[in-house]
Formats: sequence, C-alpha cells, structure tokens
Amino acid sequence: MLGNIISVDGFSSTGKSTLASKLAEHYNFYYLNSGLMYRIISYFALNNDCIIKDKIKESKLINKLNNLNFDWVIDKNGNKSLSFDGKIFGEKMYSFEISDIVSTVAKLESVRNFLFRQQKNLALQKSIVVEGRDIGTVVFPDAKVKFFLSAELDIRTKRRNKQIKESNISFDTKKVEDNLIKRDKIDSERKIAPLKKAEDAFEIDTSKKSQFEVFNIAKNYIDSNFQF
Repeated sequence: MLGNIISVDGFSSTGKSTLASKLAEHYNFYYLNSGLMYRIISYFALNNDCIIKDKIKESKLINKLNNLNFDWVIDKNGNKSLSFDGKIFGEKMYSFEISDIVSTVAKLESVRNFLFRQQKNLALQKSIVVEGRDIGTVVFPDAKVKFFLSAELDIRTKRRNKQIKESNISFDTKKVEDNLIKRDKIDSERKIAPLKKAEDAFEIDTSKKSQFEVFNIAKNYIDSNFQF
C-alpha cells in the first residue's frame, strides 16, 4: 500500500529539489528525487559501455539493470538517502556529460518502465515527497498533493550556473542555456510521459521568489487544504 504522496513537477532549475527536500524535512516524509534516478541510470549506462557515440544500447542497458535496485538508506542520525546498487551518488551526477544525455535516456520506454516500478516500490508504506517531470501525471496520478513549478529561462540559467559552479564543474553560460532549452523540448515533446502540468496541480512561478517564499506558499497550500 502506498503512503501519503506529495508530487513536485516542473522544468529544470525551477527549484523542485529544494522545495521537495524542504517539504520532506518539514513533514518528516521521505524525499525522492526521480530526476536523480534518471541521472544515475545515465551515469550507469556511460560507465557500462551502453552508450557509444551518443547511441544507447537499450537492450544491453536493461539486461544490466534487471538485477539492480534503488533502495532507502537511513544513517545513524535518521537521515534518509537514496541508493542504487548499494551506492549513494552525489553532485557528480550533475555534470555536463550526464546533462547532455539524460533526456535521451529518459525517452526510452524500457528505462521509464524500470524506474516506474522502482519508484512504486520506494513509495510502499512510506510517506514521500517526490519530484520530477511526470510524477503527478503518470507515476503517482493519485498523489494527495500536487505542485508544478515554472520559472523564466534566464532565471533558470542563472540558477543552473550557480549549481554547477558550486559543484566545481567548469561551464559556459550559453551551453547551460542551450542544454535547458534542449531538455525542455525533448521532455515536453516525448511520446511517453511528457512533461506537463497535471490538471489538479497547484502551480508556483518561482522566478522572483526566494526559496523561503516558495516553501511558505507550498506549506500554506498544504496546511489549508489537506491533512496527513
């Protein structure tokens, strides 16, 4: 049985991860970053000879994934983290190399089916805040609370630049913007689970709002309309 679910969907660099993690901490839910899951699979594909000259060997990738799983890891302080094949992955998942291929990997039906099952299992008997691009529409259409975040492209580019800089990864502003535009197009136009706002999602434009303001808007919406 699935627990309580809060979904946070939206475009890249709109603040989904920050909001989702803050909501999870506030309500003592598990935090699930589905975008990170796709990045981990992309990293796995790159490091297991499943991508050659930008061409993905789909059957080989799925065969290698079949006996591997995502799971929750809870440390001695009670902090909840996501692991894959027993390992925890960090900032290196946000490199340009992975950013350039993650939307292409995410288009593959077999990969989406694999992660769909994984996400369902991670939500069994757990209350979670999960962020991504098709969470409220495809993965958890019955989520109790749904948010959709948007922001202006120049704001998103600045935020992505800041994230990359803090990760000590070299970057070019134009390349960052082009990558965001490319990913938006691929994710919005793909035939399988395209990025779009769920009809019952509460939309927040984060362009001119601080993280604190966005969190308070979301929290007030939840507390005024739902009970956990």
